[in-house]
Amino acid sequence: MDFLPLISIPIIFLLVVIAKPSASTRTSWNICAICVAVSVTWICLFTLLWMGIMRNTTPIAILMGMSVIGFMYKIEAYYQMHGLHHLWISRLVVVMGGFLVIMLLLAQNWQGVALSGIGSILSLVIITFLTQGTTHKEAVESANKDVKKSLLKKLDNCC
Repeated sequence: MDFLPLISIPIIFLLVVIAKPSASTRTSWNICAICVAVSVTWICLFTLLWMGIMRNTTPIAILMGMSVIGFMYKIEAYYQMHGLHHLWISRLVVVMGGFLVIMLLLAQNWQGVALSGIGSILSLVIITFLTQGTTHKEAVESANKDVKKSLLKKLDNCC
């Protein structure tokens, strides 16, 4: 059961790739075939875990982590498309919030999942809103001698 992703991901990936051209004409969504394959696989594995058929959470956690990183890159694309500043903080919020949600989800703590999921999204929105008044250039120029200007540049360009 632990190696099921090695079969399901390529199959789902190919099905999505085949279906993508016709789906693209009906919707404006840009569907990532590998993201769909990974997400569907971990949802199926999580269902098997919840039903008591599967016991090992490691493959599920790995796949969920991949989805969190995929979501982080979607947020990055959104930031770039809308000219938003301070992407580094949104990356951190998504990764930390995603980690907490995954840990609580695997522990089947539904209330914790809801609270941390909503809290992470609200944090992302609030931080994004609050950091848009200052540009990166202004932050670098206003940095005092205790904060190295190169650190601010590294935070913005970490990936």
